[in-house]
Amino acid sequence: MALTDIAADPRLIDTTDHGGNFVVVHVLTTYTGVSLNRDFTNLPKTIHFGDAPRMRVSAQSKDRALRTFFRGYTGETVQDTARSRFLPQQTARHLQALGHPAEEAHVQAALIVASAGMLIDKANTERTRAIAYVPAQAPERLAALATEVWDETAEARAKMGAAIDDAIAKRAKKSPAGRNAESESDTEEPSGRKSPEAAGIEAPKLPQRIVGQAAAAFAPGTIAELAIFGRMLAEVPDGTVYSAAQVAHAFSVDPLAMTSDDWTAKDDWQDLGVFGAAGKGTTYLASGTLYQYAALDRRALRATLSKSATPAEAERLARLGEQLFVTALAYATPSSARSRTGSAASPTLTIAAATDYPFTAAACFESAIEAPAAVSAAERLTAYLRRAQRHTPLAGGTCRWLPPAGEDCPALPSVILCEDD
Repeated sequence: MALTDIAADPRLIDTTDHGGNFVVVHVLTTYTGVSLNRDFTNLPKTIHFGDAPRMRVSAQSKDRALRTFFRGYTGETVQDTARSRFLPQQTARHLQALGHPAEEAHVQAALIVASAGMLIDKANTERTRAIAYVPAQAPERLAALATEVWDETAEARAKMGAAIDDAIAKRAKKSPAGRNAESESDTEEPSGRKSPEAAGIEAPKLPQRIVGQAAAAFAPGTIAELAIFGRMLAEVPDGTVYSAAQVAHAFSVDPLAMTSDDWTAKDDWQDLGVFGAAGKGTTYLASGTLYQYAALDRRALRATLSKSATPAEAERLARLGEQLFVTALAYATPSSARSRTGSAASPTLTIAAATDYPFTAAACFESAIEAPAAVSAAERLTAYLRRAQRHTPLAGGTCRWLPPAGEDCPALPSVILCEDD
């Protein structure tokens, strides 16, 4: 976790003893003067819903916060993952640590990574063309394989080195001094399709045994994080993992409240007699009570884990993964400008429940609630869930209630129990 993430891990929310094919989570959290998720104009993301513009946090931003929570949780041993394009670079570093020369390690790493189907980026041969979401141990596994087959792949390594040298030479010829690195648009045809020049570097033909072992380094194995969030890895055979989770865009239940924060920076080495700020700018902040919805497909989660784990281990990991997912939904905060706005906040209301019919309660907030909205939103949400019991029942679950001024917990569906303080 980042140095600014100083809060202790919250107590896990446990819904695993309640029967149902899904677990759904509804969360209300109030934020004040934050920049959780910005658009390309540096403004907080928004959405117009119902009768008012609202503050918004994208599902992608929340996903990132959830995955970070998984990796930082200290209550259990959880296998790490990594999302990066620098798989060849990291593999080469492991090869160098094993005693291989840097230049040869770079080429061998690119060869082994590419042999699994991941194209090497011509613009930077330490990266893959596509971002990969893999077990954090993948570079170490690939380096071990690369060392094992070092002599056997000498001819293929020479061909890979020549392909890398050729890509570097062509790039130097196309990029005069002072010009920025070639952009994607430089290699697009008028039709919008990528030209052959834009394709990455492929691996020379290698024995199928090596190709299979290289692909195995990408296997999700028994990593609950990968089984929950899934990944699109079309380049590697059987590399795609279907997500077991659905995470909605969070939005404020009250109208958008945004303000600008003008700032200046002092230069500590500014010469005497020179006045004014060394730098200045504007940050845009938003406030509001966010509603967040997500659901977890328990069957899909267990199906993925069961491919690599025994039934007992798959069940243990599925239960732990569910607890981490539900708790992260409530407490994980996107990191944008977090260190300067103190954005981490405990939710006012968290409801997590098992069900066979996952659904969002977003419709109950189509009419915006005027601030202060936290308690009114909780009452509206629980009333909506009670009415929905007739058609899409919850099988059982738990609630955490942390009101701003000590109000009693609003009336819950009869199958939901409020946790003790």
